[in-house]
This record gives sequence, C-alpha cells and structure tokens, in this order.
Amino acid sequence: MQLKKLTDHIYYSEHDTSGDRPVLGYIAGGGMAVMVDAGNSAAHSTTFLKLLQESGLKKPDVCVITHWHWDHTFGLHSLDMETYAHPKTNEKLREMGTWEWNDNAMRERVRNGTEITFADENIRIEYADLTQIKVIPAVHSITDETVFDCGGIPCRCLHLPSAHSDDSIVVYVPEEKVLFIGDIYGDDFYHDHSRSVEKTKALHDALAELDFSTAIPGHSQPIPKENLLQFLRGFLSE
Repeated sequence: MQLKKLTDHIYYSEHDTSGDRPVLGYIAGGGMAVMVDAGNSAAHSTTFLKLLQESGLKKPDVCVITHWHWDHTFGLHSLDMETYAHPKTNEKLREMGTWEWNDNAMRERVRNGTEITFADENIRIEYADLTQIKVIPAVHSITDETVFDCGGIPCRCLHLPSAHSDDSIVVYVPEEKVLFIGDIYGDDFYHDHSRSVEKTKALHDALAELDFSTAIPGHSQPIPKENLLQFLRGFLSE
C-alpha cells in the first residue's frame, strides 16, 4: 500500500484488487483530521494509519463511512476515533454483527442470496482466519449533512442518491474542489448488478451542482468531474 498526496490537505491510499481493499482517504487542515472509510480489515486500516504517521501527518480524529459494504467497514472495530455513518449503514452493520463468520455460515449466506460470491471470495482472501472478522456500527449518524471543520478546510459529508447503495455518503472538500465518492456511481451488486435510472439521474444532478474538479472513487484512480458525469449520463441515454 502507498500513500498518495493529492493536495497539501488531501491524501489517499490506492485501491488493491487483491482482497478488494478500497481507497482510504485523509483530509486535514490546521485543526482536526478526517479519515474516509475504515478499510476491509484491521490490517488494512492499521497499515493506512501507519503510513500517515510515517509521513508526519496527524492521526485522524474522525472516520466517515461511505456505505455499508464489507470492504469499507470491517476495519471499524480497530479505529480509536469517532466514527460516523448513515443510519442505514449502521442498521446493516448491526445485522452483520450478529452473523457467524465461519466457512459453513458464509457458504450458506451465498447459497441463500444473503451474500454475493464476489464479497465472499474476497473476504476469504483478506481473512486467513475467518474468526477474526468483527463487525460493529459507527458511533454517530449522518442523516443528510454533517460538516467537520478541519481548520479552514471544511469537510461536508452529504447523503446522496445512489443506485449502488441507498446509504451512500460523499465527503466534499470545497476549498480543494475534491469529492470522495466511495462506490456511489456503481451498479447494485446485491441485485444482479441492476441500476436504477431514477437514482442515477438524481445522483448525476446532485453531483453536477457541487463545485468540485476531482472525484476520488473507492476502487480506481481519481477522475475529473466531467468524466464522472459523462459516465452517469451514459446510463441515462440508453
């Protein structure tokens, strides 16, 4: 894992397809620091925090979760900071926290459609010992918008519509014109990669109104705003 500097105030780790480790983000100004997403395991989040420390960056004060999927949340239990997520994210994490994490239980969840094969396969790559999986909710909720003041660099955490997951949160840094978007622009993996055109249009319109130049997705390199909007428009013209 490498830590990438986007601006003087924004850093991120690159995604890793092995074990489906998503991008983790970091925003800091003269005050508090914000971490975006908790990673897919304690090993993932701990490595990210170590990279921040080695780069002379302050430890994050809060972590904001973009949505409930395992690769963005299973590192939550290892974080010694305030954590925030949408209420629907926390509802799902509480449910998953009651699940058994062993080979038989996981196979049964794939068989009955509770879990998808892609997630199951990558969880097994990330966790040599499945019993090490621990799922907890975030401590605090973000319903519509929460703003963190990072010392002259405000972070606006916004709930936006998404075909990928109804609980999606983006982290908007207006002064830097940067938007952490998680997987908000993706298909619905849990319903046969379907996509709601209505939700896609609502997301397109919401993003078009935000003044940003660069979006940081969860599983690819940063992309220009217009490229993101063009991608979404492709589904609207079909």
